[in-house]
Formats: sequence, C-alpha cells, structure tokens
Amino acid sequence: MKVDKNFYKSINSGLKPGSLPNARAGHPYRMLISNEFLSFGSSAVCWFEGLEKTGLHFFSDKKQITGIPKKSGEFDLLFNIREYNESAGMEELSTHTLKLIVEDDYDFQLEEVDENDPYWKPDLDVRIIPVNDNSKKRLKKDMIAVSRRGYQQLEKGKIREDDFCISYDSDTRWYVLAVADGAGKSKYSRQGSKIACNSSVNSCLEKLAAQSSDLKKLTSICSRRKLNHICRELTERLNNIIVSSVTKAYEDIVAEATSQNRQPEDYTTTLLMCVCKKIELGWLIGVLALGDGAVCVYNNDKWYANLMGGGKDTSMKYFMTTPEIVQPSELKKRIRFTIVEDFSAIFLMTNGISDPKFENEDDLRCFELWNRFWNDISSQVNFSDNIKDVGVQLLKWIEFWTPGKNDDRTLAMIF
Repeated sequence: MKVDKNFYKSINSGLKPGSLPNARAGHPYRMLISNEFLSFGSSAVCWFEGLEKTGLHFFSDKKQITGIPKKSGEFDLLFNIREYNESAGMEELSTHTLKLIVEDDYDFQLEEVDENDPYWKPDLDVRIIPVNDNSKKRLKKDMIAVSRRGYQQLEKGKIREDDFCISYDSDTRWYVLAVADGAGKSKYSRQGSKIACNSSVNSCLEKLAAQSSDLKKLTSICSRRKLNHICRELTERLNNIIVSSVTKAYEDIVAEATSQNRQPEDYTTTLLMCVCKKIELGWLIGVLALGDGAVCVYNNDKWYANLMGGGKDTSMKYFMTTPEIVQPSELKKRIRFTIVEDFSAIFLMTNGISDPKFENEDDLRCFELWNRFWNDISSQVNFSDNIKDVGVQLLKWIEFWTPGKNDDRTLAMIF
C-alpha cells in the first residue's frame, strides 16, 4: 500500500495516523484541525461522515470537533476534503478513514495500600537526567523515566509492580537504562523489578567504566572500512558486560529471596535493558530483552523505527527468575546491537503502555504506528520545553485510559 507521507507528516499538527485523539464518554471533547493539516490551505471545504453517531459535532468554519460523547466504543469516520486545484482547473476530493475511540467513563473505589510494607513504593515515580555535553563532536541527549501505578492495581489495593532505573556516566559518556514489570502472580514481584533494574544498571555502569579504556580504543577504530570485523569484537565485549550485569541482578534477587526465606519465583519480573553511546559512526545501541513490553529506536525525520526488544508473542514471556534463561548462552540470544546516525527517541516501556498502544506483534513492527505513538506523546509533551516540565507532562500522559488495558505503566526514554 502506498503511504501518503504528506498526510502522515501533517498529523504533527494534531491528528494521528488513522485516528483522532481518544475521547471519554460523558466528558467534553475538543479537537482543532489546523490549516497545517489541510496542507493545501484554509479555503478548502471539509466534513466528516459518521461523526454524528458519537454525539460530537464538526464545525467546518472553525474546523473544530466539539461536544460530549454519548457512549463508549470505537467509531470509524470518513474525513472528506474538497479543494480547487488551480493547475488542473478542477475540484479534487480526498477522503481519509479515521478512527475515534471513546473510552468508558470508568469509576472505581480506591483501595489503600500499606505504606509500612517493607517493599512499598510510591504510586508515581519520575527521574530526569539532563545531559550537559559541551563537546562539538557529540549530540546532547537527555534521559527521562516515569512510572505510574495502574488503575487495576489502584482498584485492588496492590503496590506498583513496575520499576525503572536510568543513569548517565559523564566520564565514559555511556547511557544505561532499564524498565521491569513484576509478574502479578508473584507475591513480591514489585521488589524483583526494583532489584532487576537497579542492580543491572549499576553493575553495567561499573563494568563499562572498568573497561572504558579498551572500549574507547575499539570504538575509535570502528571505521566503516573495518566495521564488520571491529564491531564484532566491540559487540562481543559489550555482550559480556551486559550478560554479567544481568547475571548479577539475578544473583541479587536470589540473595534477597534467600534472606527472607522465600523462593526466587516470588520475585518474578521481566527486564528490558539498553546501553547507548555516541561514537564516530553514530549512536551505538545495545538492547537486552527478557519478557514483553517494547524497546524501539525511533527517528521521526528519517522515517525509521527499529523494534529491538520485547513483543507480544507468548514465546517471548521470559523472566529474570527462570534459571535456564539467565545462562550466558541464553542471554546472548536476547541481545541486539545497532548503529544509527541519529534518533528522535529510544523508548523502553512495559506492557502497560505497549499493549494498549500496539494491538499485536505486527503493529510493534510498523513505522506508521510508532509515528502515531510519537505524535500522541508530542501532542501533550513538549520535548523542547524545560526538562522538568517534560517530566510532569510525561507523567500526565501515561495516565491515559484504555478499556481492559490499565496495568502499571512505565516509560524510559533517551531523547
């Protein structure tokens, strides 16, 4: 199918590819379709078909959708645009199919949690790392991570089971970040996810620093002429660092379980981990994935999205506490590397975000849907703004409501 790039790029002004921003039944809704979206100019005539059944109205003079949706559901709408093409001397009509999701007006009783629980963690968490890099040879990229207790956990009185850890070493210039989703069926998975993230990231940073000199030599001679040979040596060295870091995290989980006279399976968790550094050829990125969720390297300008880890396939439901999975040979199978010239963002997310935003495995591998994901976030988060404001905005964005898919949500980014 031919992709209309102008149509998708114009969506930065508000509309997302194939869909409108979600509405909620019984709540006011307002959506402005800007003239930038109508790339041919403000004189065009446009109208919707099917919008009336939602309870919303489109005012063509203001190019604005307003109203209060009557009921929840998914609605397929036709957006028609008629313009006069002067060069052709005739009117042209274009039609786009858009989906509008009206969410339930969900209400529930909040169950309090015991803040004296030894494994208690706050409902919300945010970490921001501005990277002040004054080197002309490198590009500045900041880090951020947010996590929120899901509506399901709020209703059941369960402590947030997700966790994250992000860090940047200003000496070695390595970025390391991880997100984890504690398995709901495991009683202490909330602590398993915390240990998995903190231990793996901190251990990885220590090993990267300890081998900084050797790694610097390998990256400096990783020229295009010797790319395949040198990078194999470089990635093998990084493979070993990542594997030993994850192994250390597993050992820390086992140690915690033993100290509490419990089984490691009581601390079951996923783990998505990423290492990243700017080198001469571009950005070197390595990812390890144990479990679902998603890790994606995304570039809006280059129309590029690379799913490097996670997924929805049941065969990918591996956990940190599965002994046969945390063997070095098995862990190396789950590590991928890439070098890209640049990126708009690297996303690491638990399935509390990836499941409602990407319906299946094919969706996770579709650039247009990652573009929609980026535009969805960018409509509420100003990444060029003060980075502290970005944290507040991103934490607000992850509270979106999706019927039946409201688990804990965690998102870590380099941008």
